[in-house]
Amino acid sequence: MDTMRSFINVLVLFSIHKTNSENSFKSVPVTVKTYENETVLLPCYVDDTEGPLRVRWYKDTTLLGDSMDAHHLLPPRVRMHANYSLQVDSLVAGDTADYTCEVIRPEPWGPIRQTHSIEVQYSPTVKTIPDDGFVEVRKGEYVDIGCDATGTPTPVVNWKKNGEPLALLEPRSRLRFKAEHRLLAGVYECRATNGVGDPVTADIRVVVLDAPVVIAERSFVHTAIGLRASLAAHVLFAAPPATHAWYRHGRPVRTDDRVVMMVQDNVHQLIFRTVRKSDLGNYTFRAENKLGMADVQFKLTGVPNVASFKVEHALNKATPVSFTLVWEVDSYSTIIEYNLWIRPYYGRLSTEPDSFTTEAPSNRWVKIVVGGDSTEGPIHSAVYTVRGLTPSTVYEAIVTSRNRFGWSKPSAILHFATEPGAGRQIPSTSDYSDVSPVLEELEPEVHNISQAQVFEHVSESSVGARETSTAILILVAILFFCIS
Repeated sequence: MDTMRSFINVLVLFSIHKTNSENSFKSVPVTVKTYENETVLLPCYVDDTEGPLRVRWYKDTTLLGDSMDAHHLLPPRVRMHANYSLQVDSLVAGDTADYTCEVIRPEPWGPIRQTHSIEVQYSPTVKTIPDDGFVEVRKGEYVDIGCDATGTPTPVVNWKKNGEPLALLEPRSRLRFKAEHRLLAGVYECRATNGVGDPVTADIRVVVLDAPVVIAERSFVHTAIGLRASLAAHVLFAAPPATHAWYRHGRPVRTDDRVVMMVQDNVHQLIFRTVRKSDLGNYTFRAENKLGMADVQFKLTGVPNVASFKVEHALNKATPVSFTLVWEVDSYSTIIEYNLWIRPYYGRLSTEPDSFTTEAPSNRWVKIVVGGDSTEGPIHSAVYTVRGLTPSTVYEAIVTSRNRFGWSKPSAILHFATEPGAGRQIPSTSDYSDVSPVLEELEPEVHNISQAQVFEHVSESSVGARETSTAILILVAILFFCIS
């Protein structure tokens, strides 16, 4: 009981002391948010009816001045008025702090304190991490970059890469990621803003070291004796910079006034001002640095380019037993002959759900030799009507061309259908007259092989043709399924 009574007495005394302390100040704590070069007056108004008081001012924990200690000089730009308020002139960023007024009272009362705050708001500044704004790492290593932003209020930091905003979950001043791909290289820009003044930015350039990457837009180059020809290789990436060389049949190409090498915007060209027969053959462009190498293969040839079927209703005349095919081919030399390959297309549904296959053994290709023309080109056209076909049947066709230099590569596959009619029909009596001729591109060639990756060049037209062809094949399969 005595212990409880003593605790209550102490609590009462503490409450009285606290009440008196709070009531002794006529001012209230304030937080002043202002700007550089302004002036701030911090109040310390107390009841001094009991006589002169001793007042001390602190900046955080550092004593600034004492009203009864004339030897303790206030810092420059700071002065204490007779009413004990503190004035700070020509504010700078370093004046941001808590300022405490401490009143030393006579016994039996102890000191009382009141704390104010000054926030000097100023526009942000940034300092890159690392200081020089440059980072170089090997592929697979980690990149650690940042922007140390200062300012009041605390700045918000956002990022861009090569001018495009980075989709981060939240603003951050530090980025750390694994350089798993060369495309992660680039210029990273941090932007700091706090609503005061203009935003500030800083750049950090990130270099990812890796083996070269090279592509060739055309690896098969058709030409003729006496014409101008060019082989072009595009170096997409090389860090560190790569050395470059052209080879023919494994040996370095010898250049002169007729055969020259040119480089512009990372495109390396081997130019033949006048093609000779001895120039025809296989060429290799090689880019190499200390991390690896990349080769691209070229063929400079006089054989025709790949033929192209013309898909037009006015030209592709269909009957139940025939179909007219039209194609064009580029060749600087006279076309001697064409090989037209035809076969019916058999479709069926696989035993596996959502799977579609063809029955290759039962639909072998039939070759038809079509005569060439006597023109020198460069564009040659051919029209041929295939007869003896089966009504309501889907077929596919491929054509190759030959001039005095040899045979071209196969064309894209053309899918077409005959009209309905009497007679034996393969493989069912379904009506395929709605199936329009569609080209299906063959598998694209590999244009570049490096130590790291294989690059393929696929044109938008070939992608679109392949998607359309797939839709036609699915339609045929559905028809077969419905009849059976």
